[in-house]
Amino acid sequence: MSNKLLSAILISIGLFAWPASALADVGYTTGNVNLRTGPGTRYARVGTLSEGTRINVLGCQPSWCHVATQGVRGWLSANYVQRTRVIVQRPVVIRPTVVVRPPYHYGHGYRLVRNRIVRGPTAK
Repeated sequence: MSNKLLSAILISIGLFAWPASALADVGYTTGNVNLRTGPGTRYARVGTLSEGTRINVLGCQPSWCHVATQGVRGWLSANYVQRTRVIVQRPVVIRPTVVVRPPYHYGHGYRLVRNRIVRGPTAK
């Protein structure tokens, strides 16, 4: 019983937290900065990002940010990160109104009666 209750609670939390996942932190580097394997200068350097490189900010500590760019993940100094928040909106789908108008000519032996095409002689 407790496992089912715990599962229900976790699923509920996941459903309510889902809209928040539509937010993505995107940023740019403000200068040439080293990308490292961990949050600190004692970690190995993965590479160098040039100024203006677009990055996805996965999370930040007080002075270091975990980022992903060009298929590579790493850490860089938060002093070189300019963050922007992008809201990913879901598309709005509007159903079109379909209007079917009857043809002008109904054919031999057909006529329009109360917005219906019926077969039979034309009333004179």
